[in-house]
Amino acid sequence: MAKIYEIDFAALSSEEKSKFILNLKDLAEECFAASPFEVTINAQLLMFTRWWNSYRLMAPEIPTPEILDIIMEKLWDYQEGKIEPSEFMRFADCLDAVVIEIATGHTEKLEEDEAYYDFKAQYFWNWADAELCYDSFLINVSYLFLEIKEHMIDWNGVQEIVDCDIADLKVPFLEEMDEAPDCTANVLEQWFQEVYNTPRFCEVISLMQKDIQTALTGKPMAELRKQYQNEYLFSPEDCAKITAEAC
Repeated sequence: MAKIYEIDFAALSSEEKSKFILNLKDLAEECFAASPFEVTINAQLLMFTRWWNSYRLMAPEIPTPEILDIIMEKLWDYQEGKIEPSEFMRFADCLDAVVIEIATGHTEKLEEDEAYYDFKAQYFWNWADAELCYDSFLINVSYLFLEIKEHMIDWNGVQEIVDCDIADLKVPFLEEMDEAPDCTANVLEQWFQEVYNTPRFCEVISLMQKDIQTALTGKPMAELRKQYQNEYLFSPEDCAKITAEAC
């Protein structure tokens, strides 16, 4: 069976594209089944970095919360071996407590340790100003921290980026398409198939396949960190066309 990065997504039929997206997690897990844990995390980090480099440009009128840059720096530092595992795990625990409250409204995890509230006060003091645009990215990237902390792989964050965040964007790069209809499941499925068939969405998949291949080469993370400062899922020019309405 072809590896996920060997599949020509653009050449697939509409039904095959839908199946590819539906089975993205399984295809990725199969591709990395024989790879070390760190390599699988690296692949996801490359994808998240490419997405973040574009996503942060999509709502210029809303300041990017500093915590999101810190989160990305922590992930790269950890994968490069620049910070102690204990420091990273403590940060991951604090982040998990805050994200649970943001995602569900539940505070039980926060109440387990006063340090969690201190963490929230230090890093999320202005989150309310940006939550409508950045909640989704925060929740998705938190999956990567959970994977590292629990030493497990599930690809949930990447699946959400592709199947929800990108597919749902109401912006010009999806060929002036109307937003998703509030109709029957069959009508909605047909709309998503049209999204998957757009050249821009096919390019998204191609770039993520490239990230997978890059991670599998074993290239040093320090070298990749420098390279991925200028890797985008959508060009800065395209991102500039997107307004807060897309968040």
